[in-house]
Amino acid sequence: MAGRLMTTAQAAALAGMSPGAFRKAMTLERRRGRDYRLPPAEWPDARTPLWDADAVGNWSRERRRRVAP
Repeated sequence: MAGRLMTTAQAAALAGMSPGAFRKAMTLERRRGRDYRLPPAEWPDARTPLWDADAVGNWSRERRRRVAP
């Protein structure tokens, strides 16, 4: 079950990224088989994905660990 739901701008802010950088990162994650969006049927419209705040937060923490010096 998904946690709190967020827009792309909110999810990007949580990850400490611009919305454009966040969208690019999520595209790469989907190519790796990981998708942090809700199913499209649950979006408010076909162009507005909603993100699971818990999943994005976990991804962001792991990302920071990987890129930390």
